[in-house]
Amino acid sequence: MKTYRETMDELRFTEQEKEAMVDRLLERGGSSRKGLNLRRAAVAVAAAAVLTVGAGAAVVLTPAGEVFASVLGGAPAQTEILDRMGVPVGASDTHNGVTITADAIMGDTYSYAIVYSIRRDDGSPLVSDETLAAGAEQNGLLPLRFRNYGTQVRTSGGGAHGSSWFYDADPADNAIQFVEMMTQDQPLKPGTASVKFQDLSVYTDNDYRTSETLAEGTWRLKFDFAFEDSSISLPAGQSFTLNGMDATLDGVTLSPLSIQVDYTVHQELVWSENRESGRENEYDREQSYRYFESLPVVITYTDGTTQDLTNAGGGITPGDGETVCQKSRIFDELRPLDEVASVTVGDIVLPVSAG
Repeated sequence: MKTYRETMDELRFTEQEKEAMVDRLLERGGSSRKGLNLRRAAVAVAAAAVLTVGAGAAVVLTPAGEVFASVLGGAPAQTEILDRMGVPVGASDTHNGVTITADAIMGDTYSYAIVYSIRRDDGSPLVSDETLAAGAEQNGLLPLRFRNYGTQVRTSGGGAHGSSWFYDADPADNAIQFVEMMTQDQPLKPGTASVKFQDLSVYTDNDYRTSETLAEGTWRLKFDFAFEDSSISLPAGQSFTLNGMDATLDGVTLSPLSIQVDYTVHQELVWSENRESGRENEYDREQSYRYFESLPVVITYTDGTTQDLTNAGGGITPGDGETVCQKSRIFDELRPLDEVASVTVGDIVLPVSAG
C-alpha cells in the first residue's frame, strides 16, 4: 500500500494534463521520497532583503539560501550555491485567515524547486503538537495534504514527474513549509508561474486513508518564473548496448540541482493492451525495467564518493521503431559542479569539467 511518504517520481503528464494540473491532485503514487534534510540553518531575519510594494507596504524576503537550507543542505558551500541559484519570491494569498507565501524558487534547464510557507494570520499554530510529533517520526515529513494543488509553468512540451511534501523549517514560529520539486522532459521557459491550492488537511490515521480539514479555501499565487541556470551539457552521441539492444546517448545535462540523461533505444517498446488501459501487468513491468530502470547512472565525486541514480524517475516514449527515454533526478543535496569528477551512464564514463 502506498503511504503519504511515497511520491510522484513515476507520474507522467501530457501537455493537456499539465494545463489541467491546477485543478488536480498531484499527490499520487511513485517511488519512495528521499528523507528530508534536517540540518536546519537558523533563520537570520536581520539579513533578509526587503521588497517594497504598494503604498508603503513591505514584504520581508528571506534569502534563498536560508529558505532551501533545510531542503537541499545547509553547509556554507551549499548555502552559497543556493543563494546564487535561488530567487526570493514573496508572493502570497490569504483566505479564511490563512496565508500561503511563495518564499523562494530555484531551477535549471529541466527542473525547479519552490518552497512555500503556510501560517495563520492571528499567530496561532497551524498544526497541533501531535501532528509535529507524527512528522518527527517520519523524518520530518508532516502528514498533511492539499485536496488539490497545481503549478503551471512554461515549457517546450513533453511530460513531467516530481514530488512534494510538508515540513517545519523553524519550530519556533507558527508556520509550516510546503515544497514542490518538478522535472520536465523538455526545457523550462522563463515566464509566470501560476499556482492554485485548495483545502489543507491533516491525515488522522497511520494508513493515510482519512483526513480532516485544517484550513478550507482556495489560494492562488502568481510570480516570476525565472532563475539562474547553472546547467552544463556533457559530450554525447556515444553508442552503447542496453540488455542486448543498440542505444545512443543523446545528452546529459548536469547542474548542482539535478541531472537529466536522454537516450534512444533503437528498438520500439510495445506495451500490452492492459497497460494502455491503465492496468499494468508483469510483462509491462519487465519491459519498463529492460528499457529504463536497468540503465545504470552513477555520479562520481572528486573525493571518491559516488551517488547511484539508477532508480531515478523519467519517461519512456516508444514509436517509429525506437524508444526515446529521459532519466532524471533532483538531488537530495546541492554540491558544486567542481566537486563532480564524472558521470557514468551504462559503461560510458563522462568526465566533468565545471570550468
